[in-house]
Amino acid sequence: MKKQLLLIMVIIPIILGTTITSVIPVGIANSAGNVLGSIDVPLFELPFIFIYIAVIKLIWKFNFSFSLKNWFVPFIAIVSLLVTVFANIVTSKSLTVIFQKIPGGQILLAVLISLLAAIIIGLFEETVFRGVIFNYLFFIFRKTNRPVLFAGVLSSVIFGAVHLSNTLFGGGAEWGYTLYQVIYAAAIGFVFAMVYVKTKSLVIPIVLHALIDWSDLFFNLAGEPAMTGISWTPVILTIIYVVSGYMIYQTIEPNSFKSLGLKPE
Repeated sequence: MKKQLLLIMVIIPIILGTTITSVIPVGIANSAGNVLGSIDVPLFELPFIFIYIAVIKLIWKFNFSFSLKNWFVPFIAIVSLLVTVFANIVTSKSLTVIFQKIPGGQILLAVLISLLAAIIIGLFEETVFRGVIFNYLFFIFRKTNRPVLFAGVLSSVIFGAVHLSNTLFGGGAEWGYTLYQVIYAAAIGFVFAMVYVKTKSLVIPIVLHALIDWSDLFFNLAGEPAMTGISWTPVILTIIYVVSGYMIYQTIEPNSFKSLGLKPE
């Protein structure tokens, strides 16, 4: 019963993340002081996630696996990261603003602020979706023949669906952009889940997640690219993520994922 009650702690951050998310926008200005772009920093997530971790560890003796036993990162996951960063640069409509209209000091500020925001987002989302939700679903599916795959897919679908909040709850994003984001967020969530299982640590998924979000926040500080009609970039990224995640899954030894999160009763 105690493990089933963890469902409450699974739902809480999803509700908070989609309904009362608050950010602090940090403006990036030119030499005349005119703000040309901004970066949203979700500072509220930092104290919340620390309290969240403490409560779950205390009540459920939960193993989040923040330790890093080795620096192994699946090669295909690195490829996915590099392709995503490249895509964020190529599709960016902020490059002229960043490199021609913003002074060096403000560029450095933008790099640091976007990195801070990305680390907070990576820590929050990986702790919730891979650390807790994936492990909870793995516990639910533990007696099936493919618990890692089932938990990985379902937790990633939930992760993608949460991005609907970018439009539904006043995020201001276009529906086209949001729907694309939901799809490829779910796909890359699957990659993060498989990396988590493969490395048996949340550290690597957090780092990969943060680097990807950093490239998005920094290179799109003056506004996200419009995605109306058919846009091939997120489609190609989604295909790469699905293939990459499944390739990593294929390298995972059966029954190797037993020591993380909830222990079987």
